Amino acid sequence: EDPDDPMALTVAAQVAMKASRITTAYQFARRAADLAPMNSYCWSNLLMMQDQLYMFDACRRSFDKAVRTAKNDDAKGAAYLNLGCMLVNKGDWAEAEPVAREALRLKPESAKAKANLGMALLGMGRYQEGWPLYNAVIGFDKSRRKVQYAKEPAWDGSPGKRLVIYGEQGLGDEISFASMIPDAIREAKSVIIDCDVKLEGLFRRSFPDATVYGTRWEKNLGWNKKDTEIDASCSIGALGQFFRPTPESCPGTPYLTPDPDRVLMWRSLVASYSKPVIGVSWTGGVPWTADRFRKWTLDDLLPLFKTIDAVWVCLQYKDASKEIAEFKARTGIEVKQFPHATLTDDYDDTVGMMAALDHVFSMQTAAIHAAGAIGMPTYCFVNRCPQWRYGVSGEAIPWYRPLTLFRQKEDGSWPIQEAVRRLAKKLAEETR
Repeated sequence: EDPDDPMALTVAAQVAMKASRITTAYQFARRAADLAPMNSYCWSNLLMMQDQLYMFDACRRSFDKAVRTAKNDDAKGAAYLNLGCMLVNKGDWAEAEPVAREALRLKPESAKAKANLGMALLGMGRYQEGWPLYNAVIGFDKSRRKVQYAKEPAWDGSPGKRLVIYGEQGLGDEISFASMIPDAIREAKSVIIDCDVKLEGLFRRSFPDATVYGTRWEKNLGWNKKDTEIDASCSIGALGQFFRPTPESCPGTPYLTPDPDRVLMWRSLVASYSKPVIGVSWTGGVPWTADRFRKWTLDDLLPLFKTIDAVWVCLQYKDASKEIAEFKARTGIEVKQFPHATLTDDYDDTVGMMAALDHVFSMQTAAIHAAGAIGMPTYCFVNRCPQWRYGVSGEAIPWYRPLTLFRQKEDGSWPIQEAVRRLAKKLAEETR
């Protein structure tokens, strides 16, 4: 009845955001704040939508208005909560910590405020403090859902339990956190892994002492009856609080085992080229994981293609055949796409091919986690709004030793030329 009702517009913004229509959500929130400039919640809501669009300067202006118009601690807490989310998404861990602590003081029961503080601490390498807070959103966040199989409790780390470890978040997160599965196997009486179906074969081979089911997204599991006798369950990311108290506690060694038959097949092909074979990926992420800062064009990689004499293999997980064909028509440079290796529902296919490569040169995406997990030399490019696991500086992360980070600069440019020089030198030394 009233298209200018601020609360109706605020609800519409939330609905659009949950439907991943962020630009539409922003317009609803913007209009609500214009109509109700003295309503703190409208400004907090707008701040949330601006954060989703990485409009960081605008976020701060909305935060200032939200705090200035707040009439109680709940309204002020909402503003600090959303500013904390923004700072976490920006990767500004040092500034995020006090903001998250203030949000938690004002909203002590907020799982999101706890998680913001947890990610800030993890991003600064304070793992022991960060893990329990990071895990606070399990069960409150769709990407970190809580799963129960037989009314069992969440695992408290005590040994001798029949334990289920279930996957969470994206494929790259599941692969990265899997580095802690061997630790859990050593502590538990038995381990069942409930993973993404794409990882079932790879995990079954890599963790032979566990029972693996690719049923993460299924409701009717169809497990063997004996495997339903469970003492405890644990989200795969929550294993960190038990096994990774510091960055130095990460072994950094390979932990996934590619299919030897697939690797043999790919190595036979690679050997026929008589030159280095390098995997490349030039886009990564989704809108809510900063994909706008995680993309190149193939033209951006021309310094790589023109400097190094190699066979280039596409690691994109979406069909790039049209883009590759247009690029070849313009430049004469070929990037080979093998759909049966990358456009598949079995990640064993992708990892089998990657294990036969000489190097990976990639934007931050799931492929770099797989490369690191099998010990493949990898150059990974991290955007200027990094996730907590990439920290704030340096070329290394504790999860994978053979992986070298190259960070996007503040002006938005990428150190591609520097990486190309280093890779060319490395390849020349290897061929001596």
